[in-house]
Amino acid sequence: GKYVYIDPYKGGQIAVLESARNIVCTGAKPIAITNCLNFGNPNDPGIYWQFKNAVTGIGDACRKLGTPVTGGNVSFYNETKDCAVYPSPVIGMVGEIENIENHTTMEFKDSGDFILLLGSLSGSLGGSEYLKTIHGKIEGPLANYDIDYEIAVQELCLKLINKGIVKSAHDISDGGLSINIAESILHSKDESIGARLNIESKLRYDELLFGECQSAIIITLKEQDLITVISEAKDLNVH
Repeated sequence: GKYVYIDPYKGGQIAVLESARNIVCTGAKPIAITNCLNFGNPNDPGIYWQFKNAVTGIGDACRKLGTPVTGGNVSFYNETKDCAVYPSPVIGMVGEIENIENHTTMEFKDSGDFILLLGSLSGSLGGSEYLKTIHGKIEGPLANYDIDYEIAVQELCLKLINKGIVKSAHDISDGGLSINIAESILHSKDESIGARLNIESKLRYDELLFGECQSAIIITLKEQDLITVISEAKDLNVH
């Protein structure tokens, strides 16, 4: 909702791209979406502009991903006397896992595993949970992204999962890197599991830890499988 409020077109695209990343992180290939589009009064030109651009963004992203819109619904007039809800397109995406043995989850599995970032961190605080929670602001700009690069990151993750070397996969979204790592630790069945991060970055600490970006997936794997990841990433030109 915050993203679409700041930039309806980009926000609509991001809703689809994140849904696809969530599907890929389970070991599935995204194949289609449905949606629920929640907006205010469409007779208000500003609300109608939000709706038009969000739907355009959703459609353009779906065409790039090859995920047709199989159905959905629209809910208008979601507002109080003073203001409308944040424009909130909800995306439900379905995927297919060819081999159920390759089903992947987000939690860290074994001590000694390597934690690896597929993609790159932009460190943008625009529209982030951090900016809203700590500073009480909802403003942009949103992080830049490239759909072709997003597709390459997702393809790399899925290829590595199908090779059987990915132990966990979890995309970076709300809350940024710190929340991604915390969720994977908290969901672990081994209560002794933690994480040690070594990151060389020019970003400020708040940008590094809480910046939200697209095209970024955290995976874990055995140290011996690192060379395979590097080779596959080079082939797809992914960091």
